[in-house]
Parts: sequence; structure tokens; C-alpha cells
Amino acid sequence: MKILPLKIKLLSPLFNYSRVTNGGAITSDFIGDMALTYALNRVRKDRAFVENFFQRAARSPNYAELRELDYHFTVAKPIRFEMTGIYIRNTLYNTDNYPHADLIGKEGAARKSLFKNYFRVQGIRPEGEFSACLLCRDSFHLQLPFAVRLGTGRECLALLERDRTFDEAKEEVWLNAHALKWVFGNLPMAIRRLTEDGRLFFEYKLENYVLMKRVSIEQVKYIFSEVFNA
Repeated sequence: MKILPLKIKLLSPLFNYSRVTNGGAITSDFIGDMALTYALNRVRKDRAFVENFFQRAARSPNYAELRELDYHFTVAKPIRFEMTGIYIRNTLYNTDNYPHADLIGKEGAARKSLFKNYFRVQGIRPEGEFSACLLCRDSFHLQLPFAVRLGTGRECLALLERDRTFDEAKEEVWLNAHALKWVFGNLPMAIRRLTEDGRLFFEYKLENYVLMKRVSIEQVKYIFSEVFNA
């Protein structure tokens, strides 16, 4: 098993709408481990289970499929970032990343309406930086720097670079309890280990993102040893 420390730099604005407000949505202050893993596979095409961008209907998530890959990210925690201004976004099918004309019209899935559907959004500005680790098998290699696309509509271009300042003995990472349960099936073992060390700290963010913070690299190696050493 290898652990590759990375810096993730946003080259364009990031929007993912994780926090709902009155009439709008705000982007999270972290980048999800599953989102990063899907994004890397989408470029490398190690597995063919990622959907085409222009598919007509999104399928239900099947996060267990990530177990098929030889790698997985930790949750990317913020180093520095600034929020964008607040924008108004239109969600009508003919204006928001829906290229198929047959979806629009009297008989289409998005029948024409007299009313527009607007909501306010706020994202993260370009140049924001995040820290994450790529957990992988010894046989896996990734040539850096490497670019992926993230966020709603995959609009954000992000650059993955080696983090030369990472101190394995001192750094702490964030894991996702949802991924440990539904992707790797080792959440009970992880909770036992973190409880024994007195470092168990949960923070609920979303249904599929329950963050486990203050996790040491040694604990990460223990939790994922059977995943990437098998």
C-alpha cells in the first residue's frame, strides 16, 4: 500500500451545492473522497462504470463500485480558499447542461413552462487549495501533475500535484464514514481503532459525507491495509 500526499489547486470556480439556504445553495468547504475518486477514474478510464456526460438520465449512485479500483482518496480538507460572489442560476432544461432538444417541448421530460426556475448559488474562487492523500496499491502509478474535473456539471478544472511539505508523522487527514461503510465495509473496525486511540471525531455534512477528522497516517494505514495490500 502506498500513500501519496497531494495538493489540489482549483483552476476555475468550484460549485457543488452541499449546503442549502433560503432560496439557494452554497458549496462545501471540502472536496469529497468519492467525488475525487470518480473524477480520477473518469480521466484515466481504469473502469468503465462512470457515466457519459451527455447521458439522458442519471442513474442512482452505486458507491460500492469504487471498490473495484486500485486507489481511493481521503477527503480533501481546505488549505486556503475564498468564496465567490452570489450568483443566480437558471435550472430550466434548455439552459443548464441539457443538450438534448427532444427533452424540451409539449411531450418532453421538461415541458415548457411559463415560469422560470431560479436559485442563488455560491462557490469557491479559482486558486483555492486543498490537501488530500491518494491511497493505492504499490503497483499503481500516477504521473503528476494531473488534471481532473469536479463539481456540479464538472465545470471546475482542478490540478493534482505532489505535496512536498507533507509531514507524515504530524499531518492528520479526513476520512468519510459513508465510504468506509458502503464502499469498503470496514467502518466498525475503523471506529474501534480510532476509539482506542481517543481520536474519534465525527462531523455530519451530507447523507453520503460523514467526516471522520483527526485521523493519523498510521491509523489510515491500519484501516486500509486489507483493502490495498490484498
